[in-house]
Amino acid sequence: MLQYLMKSAVRSVIRSAEYSFNTPERKGARGERRVHKALTSVLEEKDYRVVSDLILPVADGTTQIDHVVLSRFGIFVIETKNMSGWIFGSADQPNWTQLQKGGKRRSFQNPLRQNYAHVLAVQDILGVEPKILYNVVVFTGTAEPKTEMPENVVWGLRGLGKLFAMRKQLELSDSQMHAYAHKLQTQSLEKTKAVLNGHIKNLEKKAASQNLQANQALGSFTEQTSCPKCGGQMLKRFNRKTGDAFWGCAKFPKCRGTRKAV
Repeated sequence: MLQYLMKSAVRSVIRSAEYSFNTPERKGARGERRVHKALTSVLEEKDYRVVSDLILPVADGTTQIDHVVLSRFGIFVIETKNMSGWIFGSADQPNWTQLQKGGKRRSFQNPLRQNYAHVLAVQDILGVEPKILYNVVVFTGTAEPKTEMPENVVWGLRGLGKLFAMRKQLELSDSQMHAYAHKLQTQSLEKTKAVLNGHIKNLEKKAASQNLQANQALGSFTEQTSCPKCGGQMLKRFNRKTGDAFWGCAKFPKCRGTRKAV
């Protein structure tokens, strides 16, 4: 009995350690470090400058940017996603879907839309034309796309390298490239406890506002629509093959009424 309890305790400690190591925040941080190391070791300094993990002031608080690559060929604002499983989404969808082993599914904000706010922050601080700014998302984990993705969403560091290789039209001088990198670094807030806490509170406030709007929209929808078969309430569901959203009857599987999600 004592041996059994000791083994159970050891397994519990291991599971706790694995969970702590694999929190979304730590996974994200590991992915960001991997991308930063790859960028700084592969890109030639005469043509590229890399600045990472910036907290920049914006009108409604702060925004945190994973990486900005300033180059003679334009300015690349990069959002890193260290994820696994299958990814469903398109450029115009507000949310994408991650499907993991065992059927675990979660919805997350379209990273292109998320990163667009970062692009605007960089544009505002540097005062540059939108045409030289590139919104880039890189998935660094084992995730695979299951729907057709825009060309500025890349998979792995090799895909990121190919994207840089495609941009060879000169846009910035050497002095501009270095001046912009310096300006971003000086504008970035020091990561003090107060700044980080303020940034987190700002994110929580935005998330609460978005959830309220989503709940209001859902409430409005369910008030105006009902199951076409039984007249009951409908819930948002996702197609297992395509990841597309649809409305299904809450009484499923007793009732299989569905409606298209607009």
